[in-house]
Amino acid sequence: MRKLFLILSLCSLMFAESIFTLENTNNLKIYFANETDFITPEQAILIKKTAEEKLKTAGIELNKIDASTFMVKIQAIDMIESFVVLIHVGVGEEVITKRKGDIRTFAWTYYKTDLIDTKEPYKDTVESINYLVNNFVASYSGDME
Repeated sequence: MRKLFLILSLCSLMFAESIFTLENTNNLKIYFANETDFITPEQAILIKKTAEEKLKTAGIELNKIDASTFMVKIQAIDMIESFVVLIHVGVGEEVITKRKGDIRTFAWTYYKTDLIDTKEPYKDTVESINYLVNNFVASYSGDME
């Protein structure tokens, strides 16, 4: 019986879009961290506004009181002939644990990353961010149905 339960559990996970649930996630504030040299402040504002538009289009309210944090973080290493770029997209929230005493803490309730090696860092980074934000929106839309 245990084997059957384990097999069914593993099969259901194979078809899950994400291990995260975004149910009732409807209020976010965007935190954008640019730890690169190739993205200008103007380009950073454009990237942030694009992410905001995608979230608003999905029906997510932004910057209300007690909003969860939607993070977009970009880190890069210049490898002389190319850049290695790590892009993070996540939702961080204050949660109450099930530990003794109901401890309040900060937790990542959604988190995805993309690691790219590129010779066109700005273009490929924007493409990666769009992919990750679109993935988040798809997961959000699926969980809200």
